[in-house]
Amino acid sequence: MKRLKVIYLQQKGADPLWDEVITSMVGEHHDIRVYDPAQPAGEQFQGMDAVVDMGGWSACQELVDAATGAKLWQIVTVGYDFFDLDMLRRAGIPVCHCPGSTSAAGLAEAAVMFMLMIVHHYNEAQETLARGKLYLPMGDEVEDKVLGLIGFGASAKALANLAKPLGMRLMIVEPREIEPELLAKFQPEYVGTPAAMDRIFCEADFISLHLPLTPETKGIVTAEKIAMMKPTACFINIARGDLVDQEALYTALLENRIAGIGTDVHAGKYPDSKHPVYQHPQFYALPHVSGTTRGTVRRRSQVCVDNLNRFASDAPLHYRIDQ
Repeated sequence: MKRLKVIYLQQKGADPLWDEVITSMVGEHHDIRVYDPAQPAGEQFQGMDAVVDMGGWSACQELVDAATGAKLWQIVTVGYDFFDLDMLRRAGIPVCHCPGSTSAAGLAEAAVMFMLMIVHHYNEAQETLARGKLYLPMGDEVEDKVLGLIGFGASAKALANLAKPLGMRLMIVEPREIEPELLAKFQPEYVGTPAAMDRIFCEADFISLHLPLTPETKGIVTAEKIAMMKPTACFINIARGDLVDQEALYTALLENRIAGIGTDVHAGKYPDSKHPVYQHPQFYALPHVSGTTRGTVRRRSQVCVDNLNRFASDAPLHYRIDQ
């Protein structure tokens, strides 16, 4: 296996552990340098065989033009909605991402956390403690509640694994056929295609999104679907903010037409923390960190190393998204 020359594009604001682990693991097999945006791109990309791009945010035309010798653009994330994939296609550079299994555990745990915080009124409980009081608020349980999974990829399967032992009942919307052994394992009460999504919005106690963001799925959760939810139902989003009419969702909670929201994602790139919904006691949010656990860092870094090694050995690449 030949030793490749690899350039690494950091993501501004990311935890330093990403840089430490990626450069260390890749550096065991290949020569890696960190791109410096303050220096000319052409000189840094000269002779580079591959690009490892932390989040896809850095994939701009200037860098793609500079990467004349690159034969692999490896994205260190699952979603690829943050950059222009067609730009890389036009450049003829194979593009790979990381599979959903690399972050499924953290995402599923965050979804369960949101559901438990909602049913136990965590924010209100903290206010009670701050006043030096006891016994309020009255909580509920997730046992026997219906969890509607929109999409049944890696993170949804991981969530189902956690939800079933808690006594939750499952409804699933998934365009592809689900393996019989998984149906036997999870015993969902309902399985339908996206065309039948309305049933889940009408019946589920918790609705959890597990879809990629594509032109077809953007805004798939409309104001009309949100209006179908029961007043006691809650919405969980660990996928992408732009899948949802966020203003309609927030308004539904502010008007007490739904019971709670747990979200790790936000419309656009950044959260609107000044929105009144952030003051609602049953709104729970994270800054898009559910999928970025220490385990995720190492699993995704290993995917990058494996693909670089495959490229260096003239073996087919895994997880290509440009074809």
